[in-house]
Amino acid sequence: MHEIIKTRVFKTIEKYKLVENGDKICVALSGGKDSACALFLLRKYIEEKNTDCEIKALHLNLGFEGFERAVEVCEKQAKLVGVELEVVNVKELGIDIEKISKKRKRAICSVCGVVKRYLLNKISRELACKKLATGHNMDDFLVFFFKNLLSKNYFWISKFKPKVESTHEKILCRIRPLFFIGNKETEIFCKKNKIPYLKSVCAYSQSSAIKRKREKWYEILYSLEKIQKDFRYTLAQSVTEMSKFFEKWKGIEEFRECKLCGEVSNREICGFCKLTK
Repeated sequence: MHEIIKTRVFKTIEKYKLVENGDKICVALSGGKDSACALFLLRKYIEEKNTDCEIKALHLNLGFEGFERAVEVCEKQAKLVGVELEVVNVKELGIDIEKISKKRKRAICSVCGVVKRYLLNKISRELACKKLATGHNMDDFLVFFFKNLLSKNYFWISKFKPKVESTHEKILCRIRPLFFIGNKETEIFCKKNKIPYLKSVCAYSQSSAIKRKREKWYEILYSLEKIQKDFRYTLAQSVTEMSKFFEKWKGIEEFRECKLCGEVSNREICGFCKLTK
């Protein structure tokens, strides 16, 4: 299984040109198994293929209870593969996600998602990186696919692929080396290679309702795989191919710079500033 995972990720990197000579890639580390697996395999690929590519790791300390432990684990993960780790304390930037959630009366996971997407892109760019790698795995994307299909959010399905090219000079290219590797596989890989990780990074994402729903989706995917061999992998390949058919749903994107922060937005004030200013 260990070699199968490595081979599949290497194949994904090569087929979709996730890593190229001259690249500077920032890997978003959370302290969990998925991002650690992505970092380890990207580093391994660069070494074995003798690629002229620089990798940095970035961890956002979101200020939640227990996140100091995540910082410690990320430091160990980065040290294991020999890459520089940048740790950014979100509260030191004047952003308190829990307070914003209460003030705006908006779900904390929703607020956190906006903040993370904004800061990961902005800080990675300021670190002179051209690509941002995340540890989202195959099972994550399959669940996202079904949820967006059911809610008719077709635009997001157009982004369900291993590589999302930059559409603006301020937006980094996104790469997902684990797009064809599932939740259980990343756990196996980390244990086999003695990569430290936290089983639970965020207490909010592990809350009973959220965790129950997520695990139910995973249960459905794995039960289908018992009936149809390689169901998840085959479906992930199909989702990648069909993503281009959903591009028409996004229409013509009109980019402008947020008048408060200067980052890219399709409105006068970006979603991040609406939450935090």
